[in-house]
Amino acid sequence: MREPASPGVMERHSSPPLPPPAPVSNSDSSRLHAPVVSKQVSKVIDPFVTYTGNYGFLDQIAALKWVQRNIHVFGGDPGRVTIVGQSSGGTSVWTLMMSPLATGLFHRAVDMSGSYVYNASLTQAESDNLVFLNKTGCEDLACLRSLTVTQVLQAIPWEEYPSWAGSDLTDLPTKGLFIGPVAVVDGYVLQAPPFEIWEKGKVNDVPFVVGTTEQEADFSPLAVNISTWTWGDYHWFVTEKLKTFSPDLPGKALELYPSSAPCPTRDRCPERAYTTMVSDIRVTCPNNDLAQRAADALSSPVYRYVVTHTPSGPAKTSNSLLWFPSRFSFHSLDILAFFGDLELFLDNLSEEDRNFQKLITKHLVNFAKTGKMEADWPEYPSATALLSSNLTLQIPASTRCDLWKENGLFAYAWMN
Repeated sequence: MREPASPGVMERHSSPPLPPPAPVSNSDSSRLHAPVVSKQVSKVIDPFVTYTGNYGFLDQIAALKWVQRNIHVFGGDPGRVTIVGQSSGGTSVWTLMMSPLATGLFHRAVDMSGSYVYNASLTQAESDNLVFLNKTGCEDLACLRSLTVTQVLQAIPWEEYPSWAGSDLTDLPTKGLFIGPVAVVDGYVLQAPPFEIWEKGKVNDVPFVVGTTEQEADFSPLAVNISTWTWGDYHWFVTEKLKTFSPDLPGKALELYPSSAPCPTRDRCPERAYTTMVSDIRVTCPNNDLAQRAADALSSPVYRYVVTHTPSGPAKTSNSLLWFPSRFSFHSLDILAFFGDLELFLDNLSEEDRNFQKLITKHLVNFAKTGKMEADWPEYPSATALLSSNLTLQIPASTRCDLWKENGLFAYAWMN
């Protein structure tokens, strides 16, 4: 989740009778939204500036305005712009759906593995980030702007709150351990917390896709030896992590994620069970709730998918994106497949790998063109589409998600 930002991409596909849609991808912009520096420093320079903290979102809005003015030059239709974002990019997508500053700039939205909820005020964010300011030793903006990269990195609170590293987000949560906000309810880009905006009325009511992968946490598991775990190791780690919430929670969790569950590989099955549990808590179950809230609030169609595809082999680590040889349906598998890049991360693609890549690309391109999915993919909450080498449907009723919600673990959904 802390990979470098990928460049924005505008693609043209085979031309329909109308000008082709204009997909705009924000693939991942980890922590792009600039940290808020206390007004006690910045107001020394200019007391009349609009302070937001959401500068990354403002950059994206400026980019979308550029698209509106210029996409026709590339043969695109400014009335059919689709925004697609993965990880932090996914957070950006549904933030833009809430922002009045983005109204009319896009017409479909795809959120892949973004944040579930955020409600930090500008005042809170300023207070949270004083730890960074104090570590720099600066008392004015001139000092801050003169800092070297090394000095900035040394001052960042990586592991203390607001915990910019977010190092435990791919592990089971520890009770009381949170990270600071990425997006800020600043009264300008975001006028209220997102769920409140949906409860009070719509801002940008456009067709919306919410996607996640089944083993998001297999992208970068905290336990580096997880691939060699025994089932005994699995039971121990689940128990140690979850007993901080309640004494009986580990036992209930292990009943729902048993060692007897089907596993598509001959090895690394404890890793799969653990990363599935982590991913349900941090991403899958909270995003089910996000999709339900969207379906309740919007008049436009809402769709939900979970990638369940198990690649034919472990991911290659000879690239700048992946350091761990992920074996299962890891975080970013969907965006890599959508852009046809699986061959860069997997050796010798199997027929199932290629079919999965074709499947997700076909459906998302059709969504960009038409604003809806094909007939075999119903709107949420009627069903969740499970994407592998083929598309199957799941009725969204989950005893697993109920367990995490009842025990307050949705509060530990990742923020990226």
